[in-house]
Amino acid sequence: MSALLEVAGVSKSFGPVKAVDNIDLTIGANEFFALLGPSGCGKTTLLRMIAGFEMPDQGRIILAGQDITGVKANKRPINLMFQSYALFPHMTVAGNVAYGLEMEGMRGAELDRRVAEALDLVQLSPLAKRKPAQLSGGQKQRVALARALVKRPQLLLLDEPLGALDKKLREQMQIELKRLQQETGIAFLVVTHDQEEALTMADRIALLKAGRVAQLDAPRALYERPSSRFVADFIGQMNFLAGEVTAAGLEIPGLGCFGAVNLADHAIGTRAELAIRPERVELLDGAVSGAIAAHVSGLAYLGQDLILHLSIAGRAQPLVARVPAANPLSTRLRQGLDLWCRWPAEHSLVLSE
Repeated sequence: MSALLEVAGVSKSFGPVKAVDNIDLTIGANEFFALLGPSGCGKTTLLRMIAGFEMPDQGRIILAGQDITGVKANKRPINLMFQSYALFPHMTVAGNVAYGLEMEGMRGAELDRRVAEALDLVQLSPLAKRKPAQLSGGQKQRVALARALVKRPQLLLLDEPLGALDKKLREQMQIELKRLQQETGIAFLVVTHDQEEALTMADRIALLKAGRVAQLDAPRALYERPSSRFVADFIGQMNFLAGEVTAAGLEIPGLGCFGAVNLADHAIGTRAELAIRPERVELLDGAVSGAIAAHVSGLAYLGQDLILHLSIAGRAQPLVARVPAANPLSTRLRQGLDLWCRWPAEHSLVLSE
């Protein structure tokens, strides 16, 4: 992967608060990259430094081999799409898309051609003469995208681009954004606090915590092999069972000894937690070797899945299980049911922090 953007040792403080703390990142050409994390983790500050709206206290920002750390925002070959879209209400769709090129002095047939190409890319050509007030939320988002893409930036920055949309439209636009990124070949860098959004769209994700990168990985690796309890808890839903590492596995008081795929990475005697995804919890009608007796204390039907809260003797917190509605067992599940559960060692992790 050839590097397009390099963030080298970048830090930024606001008074006593260190918003970004010595971050190193490399983003490839034609890569969809996500900055993910909770509010206050530094992701928007980092995005603003890449865009040129904030200056880092230390470190460098390099784009296509050129140090742009001190280059003004309007001189960088980068476009930023804001969450609010910021469309001009008095202009048509075509006028909004053309605005940036017109400010650069483009006129005539070349301008019309570039605008038509951009509108066609986001499938809005039939709406070119409408005003923003006549558009839906998804259509406004597409106009903002076309306006950003028409200038053919080397890098497109997107700050919470789907935050103003409802859930169903947001899911549709996640796939649409990925399609646009692949078709244009432009590198996309998106900032989001929505882990599902990042998992759906990004080729790689940097999960930030308190101004630092907690883990940088592909979506599947981030979900299946989180490096810490923070990552495991932030990405998706996770069950945690506290115990002590032994030669045989993680010994959990009252439940027994359990294996995990990364047990060998932890020293014997270490206090740690076993991490199991809800969809990895298997439900059984009867007792088998390694299974644990459980009581269904709560149940939620989500359409495609059922979420169960399983009470286990000696544990204050319920174990969460996710069962596909297509599973034959799902029709018999109800609150108050006694059953058994287990999980495979190859899909369990030991996390010591």
